[in-house]
Amino acid sequence: MAMAQPKRPQPTVDVAPFYWYDGTIVEQADVEIHPFTHALHYGSGVFEGIRAYQTENGLTVFRLKDHMERFLRSAETYRLNVPYSVAHLCDAVVRTIRSNRIGECYVRPLAWYGAGGLSLAPYTHAPTHVMVAVRPLGGYFSGGEERPTVRLTVSSWQKSPSEAVPSTVKASGHYANSVLAMSEANARGYDEAIMLNKHGRVAEGSGDNIFFVKGGMLHTNDAAEDILPGITRDTVLKLAARLGIPTRVVPFAVADLLSADEIFITGTAAEVSGVREIDGTEIPHGAKAPVTARLQQAYDEAVRGKSPEAAEWCTPV
Repeated sequence: MAMAQPKRPQPTVDVAPFYWYDGTIVEQADVEIHPFTHALHYGSGVFEGIRAYQTENGLTVFRLKDHMERFLRSAETYRLNVPYSVAHLCDAVVRTIRSNRIGECYVRPLAWYGAGGLSLAPYTHAPTHVMVAVRPLGGYFSGGEERPTVRLTVSSWQKSPSEAVPSTVKASGHYANSVLAMSEANARGYDEAIMLNKHGRVAEGSGDNIFFVKGGMLHTNDAAEDILPGITRDTVLKLAARLGIPTRVVPFAVADLLSADEIFITGTAAEVSGVREIDGTEIPHGAKAPVTARLQQAYDEAVRGKSPEAAEWCTPV
């Protein structure tokens, strides 16, 4: 029997023509990947996903410094020799966006082990390459909706435990786990997967963190549940504190989600997206979730430089 086709519109890939590559702005055609690049075979690289938004003061990159600090922490875990400071990498992002004369965009910094051998200790023999690429990206789940709500399914694939690969590291190879979960979710006709951890509790989505609201209280989990603590997650927690929304960071189960008043997911690509269904069970408030709506509005204001945190969070291009 043929498998169901994904219902979510897939974003068009349109990479801008100039990259920042090992310290220099180059054209796309000048970036060559050797067939024995270590990362191509083993996923031995780390990356970030960052967005730039239009504000009243021009284009700005949201929480750039925080992303690049995590980028270097991830690189250190894999012993990647990244010879650039956070300030240098932030400048690389700004230069790449400027070189492409692009508006709102998605930014992908990437560090990886290049060609030099295929042993499983690449730091002993393979060079490190660092790149920044940008591309347009609209609403990840939007499908034309201004305030998209998404449908989730509980994945049969378990979230990899941190004892196997550290969940706090944003590494290329770790995302094979997410590819399996998201591919399964799309084949079932859903927008996103809920991945459970080794304890059978909720970890996260394939590329986003999960929040729910019950009785006016906001809930999410933390790294102890094998999540990647996202920067969008951190933003929402800070915004909730400023707005006076009571919050608990605790482990939770699928049953807690199914009995919740509101659910939303967060990520650089997903932003703050409400959830309307989990495996056929409708979430009561759906698209009219009041706490979710407050946080969506606060997040939109933050990324567009209209919040009190703008000076700290928005880097001008």
